[in-house]
Amino acid sequence: MGLIRLQSSSLPSGSVLQVVSTTKTDTWSDTPGAGVFLDITGLSVAITPTSTTSKILVTFSTNVSANGGSTTGVRLVRDSTPISIGDAAGSRPLSTTGGGGNEGADWNGDVLASSFLDSPATTSSVTYKLQLTGNASSTQYVNRKARDSNSTAEDMRMTSHITVMEIAG
Repeated sequence: MGLIRLQSSSLPSGSVLQVVSTTKTDTWSDTPGAGVFLDITGLSVAITPTSTTSKILVTFSTNVSANGGSTTGVRLVRDSTPISIGDAAGSRPLSTTGGGGNEGADWNGDVLASSFLDSPATTSSVTYKLQLTGNASSTQYVNRKARDSNSTAEDMRMTSHITVMEIAG
């Protein structure tokens, strides 16, 4: 995790005041159940804004896969509040981004990525994290394919990241 902090008093609106980023290189897997979102271990960052008028630009990229080519959803959360999610519609899960259906192939995967300009309106520490959901009986994977074999180059290992930037208001 890296942190760069600049003096906000001498910079114009729109300037980048600080950047915090983390990259996940190990794998993660779980079976969250339909509509249940679980924290992805290692994909969270904390930032303390220098002003209540600051904006926080959040960008992330996750490499995901699921058994049987199941669908996967990733959502962005500020502290315990989901942000940048779709509108409610019936009992559908509300995600920031989603993909999958990989046509039943355990060697397929998706890159789920997004960016969002948040206005936390605080000078207290804020934690941004990523959560994942999928089908009820499907195991979800991060940074690896569902099929995980040494016998084929298709079953590679990848990285995922989340970066936050404080932007002067």
